[in-house]
Amino acid sequence: MHPVSVLTFGIFLAGYITARWDLVTQLYELAIFAWDHGVVTSAAKGFAVLTILFLALLIPIERIAAQEAELHPRAPEAGISAREQLRRRGSF
Repeated sequence: MHPVSVLTFGIFLAGYITARWDLVTQLYELAIFAWDHGVVTSAAKGFAVLTILFLALLIPIERIAAQEAELHPRAPEAGISAREQLRRRGSF
């Protein structure tokens, strides 16, 4: 390789390693800060509360939908094709 290319690659590599190390250090310090200040516990509690609220709404809505689907099935008339249904409605 050309000496300038080797030097450029070396500078890039050194900068990349420095930036990556700084990022890892910042993430490590942030994780320690979050643990010390109870952020992890608060986030877990918030997730649990939101999950319970979601399930409290989802289960009744799912049961209502199942009852309505049973009362009003959307099954097509037996033996009639889509083309025949369109012809009968005058759309085809």
